[in-house]
Amino acid sequence: MALSKIADRVYETDVLVVGGGIAGCPAAWKAAQKGASVILADKANPARSGSSACGIDHYPGFFDRGITVAQFNQQVQEMGFQNAFHGGVPFSDPTRMYRTYANSQWSTEQLEAMGVPMKWTDGKYRFMNADSHWKGPTMRIHWTNVKPIMADACKKAGVKILDHVSIADLLTSNGKVVGAVAVDNRSGEYIVIKAKATALATAACSRIYSPETAQPWNYKMKYHWCPSSVSGDGWAMAYRAGAELGNMEIAPPGYRLRDDGTLSWGNTGNEGFEAAEVNFLGKEFKGRASHMGASIPPAYMSFNNLPEDFLKRIEVAYVDERMVSFKLAEDRGFNLRTHGYERMDERINQLHVEPGINVDENMAASMKGLFALGDCIQGSHNVCACGSTGMLFGDSVGEFLEKTDKPEVDEKQVSALKETIMKPSTVSVNDGTEPMELECALRYATERYNNLNKSEGKLREGIRRIASLRREFLPKVVAKNPHYMARALEVRNLFDVAELHFEGCLNRKETRRNYIRLYYPHQDPALDDLLTFQKLVNGKKVMEMRKVNPMKYPDNHKEER
Repeated sequence: MALSKIADRVYETDVLVVGGGIAGCPAAWKAAQKGASVILADKANPARSGSSACGIDHYPGFFDRGITVAQFNQQVQEMGFQNAFHGGVPFSDPTRMYRTYANSQWSTEQLEAMGVPMKWTDGKYRFMNADSHWKGPTMRIHWTNVKPIMADACKKAGVKILDHVSIADLLTSNGKVVGAVAVDNRSGEYIVIKAKATALATAACSRIYSPETAQPWNYKMKYHWCPSSVSGDGWAMAYRAGAELGNMEIAPPGYRLRDDGTLSWGNTGNEGFEAAEVNFLGKEFKGRASHMGASIPPAYMSFNNLPEDFLKRIEVAYVDERMVSFKLAEDRGFNLRTHGYERMDERINQLHVEPGINVDENMAASMKGLFALGDCIQGSHNVCACGSTGMLFGDSVGEFLEKTDKPEVDEKQVSALKETIMKPSTVSVNDGTEPMELECALRYATERYNNLNKSEGKLREGIRRIASLRREFLPKVVAKNPHYMARALEVRNLFDVAELHFEGCLNRKETRRNYIRLYYPHQDPALDDLLTFQKLVNGKKVMEMRKVNPMKYPDNHKEER
């Protein structure tokens, strides 16, 4: 059967970029600039989509052009950035990490060429205090027009943008990724996209854990820190296709806020000013005792100690990332200058930084034809990682395209995926399961059985409950209209991510830094050099622990773009 009889639309391109955020847009733009035909697919609108919403609040990196590997390693060790989880061992490919951050100045200039304003009104870059949240040099970039600029630049460069199109699964042939299948969230059309190179830029995963605010806001998207779109789509698609994911058990803890005012963590403490932590009497804690759970509840974050000009800058940051916060605050009579933000106990917020798709220094995944960018990458985080990895991929993908044959798609696979993907549109509305209701049930399982303090019994019970939800309710997920297809696809991806997370946690039997196993209270030296990797091989789950790849460059190597 011809593809045209299976799919409503068929496209063919050199490069398919999935996700139009601050990694996907630069990747598509740069690849098009280098002469490739590019399709950028986004389940929303690239002018406003992605985990950074409409703007950027900070851009960290090393901005000294020509930094050597030795100099880079020294700075990273001083920052403690490389040892975020595995004490003394890089949590990601050190060669890729070096290329990402050593090219910060180059990627900054590329973003400026794209039209993104990186300098302030005085014509200068503005850097945060060196003791910012990643303890390295970081530019402040607080504009609300970054994403519209990026989307417009892509259009002008000739990128074909498929907005409101959800990529559902990757297409494979002889162990290679040769494109993807998708659903148009407005028309409900089934789409096939054939591509020599497919780059996943769909960020991390925010939605297998609950949002901060309690009822009546439970049935909502999580949008504190990252918007609702971050549902682990790229991770799940890559895993189902056979690509390797790493460190899926690691979910760093963070603070939650009961008050969806909401406090922007990326914008406090960055210029020598720190929000005070106080108890219900307004008394400030000394030595950050509240971080260890020693506070007298309830505990609050207070801005009363901060100067007015800094508060104004924080307000700019709010507009940049979440304008809805101002509306919520206004409706409730909440004033950041006089009210405290009630802070919940430290808990897991989302999967980010350590987990993700395992890629090399060229952003290539373990399957030929597949790449990952930005927060989709294992061990990758921060805006610079998005901008740099996107630009580096777009700049070099031409070499891969020259050596790659025209994609050949398996029509049987396309047909079988169509049956699975489009099933929610055939389920009876009266008998079906609402995607958000099922998502909230999944969140409950991860909250209850896989938070900070893990035990084998809780993990196994969580796995049992998730399997029960998958078996009983996932097949009944209903899409009342084409728009709901996006939600149905997301909840399917969330189940895959949650299972990977639970299974990885069950496998790691130790306590290490902020990873806590109650009946394994000590760090296991035998695991010091090992990271967890998970993948599917012929439909069978495979998990192994091994060392990360060593640095490929000598100490005197320089990245001089």
